[in-house]
Amino acid sequence: MKVIDLHCDTLWKIDKEFLDGKNADLLKNDFAIDFEKMAVGNIGLQCFALFTIPQDQKPFETANRMIDYLERDVQRVDNVKIIKSYSDIEKNFDDGVMSAMVTMEDGFMLEGSFDNLDTLYNRGLRMICLNHNVKNGIGNPNYGKYVDGRPDWVTRNVKTGLTEFGFELVKRMNQKGIIVDLSHMSDAGFYDVIKTSTKPIVASHSNACGINNGLRNLTDDMMKKLADNGGVMGICFASGFLDKDKEVGKNTIECAIKHVDYVKNLIGVDYLAFGSDFDGVPNDIEINSCDKFPKLIEALSLHGYKDSEIEKICYKNALRVFKANLK
Repeated sequence: MKVIDLHCDTLWKIDKEFLDGKNADLLKNDFAIDFEKMAVGNIGLQCFALFTIPQDQKPFETANRMIDYLERDVQRVDNVKIIKSYSDIEKNFDDGVMSAMVTMEDGFMLEGSFDNLDTLYNRGLRMICLNHNVKNGIGNPNYGKYVDGRPDWVTRNVKTGLTEFGFELVKRMNQKGIIVDLSHMSDAGFYDVIKTSTKPIVASHSNACGINNGLRNLTDDMMKKLADNGGVMGICFASGFLDKDKEVGKNTIECAIKHVDYVKNLIGVDYLAFGSDFDGVPNDIEINSCDKFPKLIEALSLHGYKDSEIEKICYKNALRVFKANLK
């Protein structure tokens, strides 16, 4: 069964190697994702996030460099192509070719410029996670209380959401056909986007607060609003998001299925997907690379999920959101 994975940080890992004077690529590597592992895991579409640290003085330049890596490596194989439209995805699925979608984790890489947005759009950018973990001129992360300059990791940010630029960015993204991603965003920002976006949104790598009430997970009300919007949430494999006890959370299959069950019972199976966060989370977890997705799919079947439900979770729900957004 094909899988769409809404989030990974593999390009960031490759860029770290480059900055350290080393060589790494997507054809074959020691990371969680490469083209060989994608083929084994039957990945129909992998979202490759552009990401850098907040201290990066040239984040837009870094974003372009990361796209360079992806373009370089796709040109060296026949079974992976970068998509820029929904029809590209359909064609790749029909041709048995794996798709790569350029996404972004932290809109600060735009450097506050709509011209930069246009440039990256022309290079394939089709999803933007508006925030990461700091204020960025677009919105605010989900830290509602700081102690000695650090988040208390308990209090949710229900007060500060999108900036004026953030509201305009969401509107521009809707117009251009770029998917709005709300993982990492404050609760206030989530509701700002829900009220502003005319297109279905994603929370690319966020789990359910009803299982683990962490700041990065979605509350019941947020999930209901996401369903009303027609969006989708990607179950993330980060152990600390799956369970309060990170050691327990390393049991990816059991813990992920608990979140899938919870979301299905709350809002239905139509709003579930996967957002692994591979290469952005430690690899000491049960499902620690994309070639292991079949194990999770088999476990869902043994747990009682119908093939039609698994298809929705694995790729059909994400395709619905892509079709509603992409040109």
